[in-house]
Amino acid sequence: MSKKLILYISFVVACGLSLITYSVFKINPHHISDIVILIIFAAVCESLPIYINTNVSVSVAYAVDLMALLLLGPYEGAVIASIGNLLLIRDINGKIKCALNTPYYKTLFNISQIAISVFMAGITYKYLGGQSGYIYPKYLVEAIIASCVYYLFNSGIVAVLIKLLTNKSFMSIWIMDFKWGTINFLFLAFIGILMTSVFVKFGYIALLIFFVPLIMVRYMFKLNMELKQSYYDTINALTKALEAKDRYTLGHSKSVEKLAVYLCREAGFSEAHTEMVRIAALLHDVGKIGIVENILNKPGKLSKEEYDHIKQHPVSGYEILKDVPFLKNVRYWVRYHHEWYNGNGYPDGISGRQIPLEAEILAIADVFDALVSDRPYRNAYTREEAYKIIVDSEGTQFSPRIIKLFKRAYEKNKEDFKHDF
Repeated sequence: MSKKLILYISFVVACGLSLITYSVFKINPHHISDIVILIIFAAVCESLPIYINTNVSVSVAYAVDLMALLLLGPYEGAVIASIGNLLLIRDINGKIKCALNTPYYKTLFNISQIAISVFMAGITYKYLGGQSGYIYPKYLVEAIIASCVYYLFNSGIVAVLIKLLTNKSFMSIWIMDFKWGTINFLFLAFIGILMTSVFVKFGYIALLIFFVPLIMVRYMFKLNMELKQSYYDTINALTKALEAKDRYTLGHSKSVEKLAVYLCREAGFSEAHTEMVRIAALLHDVGKIGIVENILNKPGKLSKEEYDHIKQHPVSGYEILKDVPFLKNVRYWVRYHHEWYNGNGYPDGISGRQIPLEAEILAIADVFDALVSDRPYRNAYTREEAYKIIVDSEGTQFSPRIIKLFKRAYEKNKEDFKHDF
């Protein structure tokens, strides 16, 4: 980890642990039983996250934490949220994740940032005149503002962490990487405020009433993730089928995927956007499935007719993917990944900004990996030689914008710019 990252994590942890310690001494002794019950409920909800994609999830405990700070106040809310997060137990790909098998600094950071977020939301609610234990309709606006503060602190603290990890700009991370959370935030804020109002009238039965809908929402998102996973499994199967046919490009698609991710980071793409480019990287040569093996594996130079046949694979890939709704943008990136900036590429001969940036990313990653890999007609170039060949192609094969991204990605991740699959 970089020095800045260590300092940031240390700062958040120091603030969070100090706040939790202070809150423990400030809680109302009459709230102990409520705190224990809400901690258990928060821990259960933390253990059942809603997965947005393979790397990002949102916890339904947001609604419980919001309910805690509105019902009991900022100190009790911070204690409930942090201890609930500490006690989570999750099943991730068949492996149990809990505080005992998670690096200590990750656990401390997580409980600290959530304690800070909940406390700041609670203080905001209290400062605006909101009263604990009574929300609708008198303090509804205050409750909505407090829920926004919770979300902004929570996402903001994490966005700074991602910035230090990826070197992306703070605003691009907040706007793009957390765009997916807006609808979930609005829904869970609504549930949290509604739970609070029902709890005031009916007591702990409110937890039972709302636990079922929360579980149902999680289940629907889980089904969506499983559907997405089936797409990925199909993509991997297609990639393996192609590599089994073309022995000279074994591991090529995975290498292109890896390099494409670095370029996407430099372009400021969101995680969801990057994920689609990764899929395109895995599928960029899928059209070669329709090419006969004696051409794909020919040890010598291809004839003009054979090369013209090979040049049809972007169109074949487009045709294979065009009827898959999930890949509506990917199909174009696959079609255009052999186009040149000066218009001398194929299959359509488009040029300049007509070529999508995503297709340019695939193209430059494709060429670099091809250069550093052995081919039947030549040995692999060194990393430095391949870099020079690509940079010297600025203005002809590659645009100035993609060369700029390539240079930055190469300098930051030089050791990973190699064919190693």
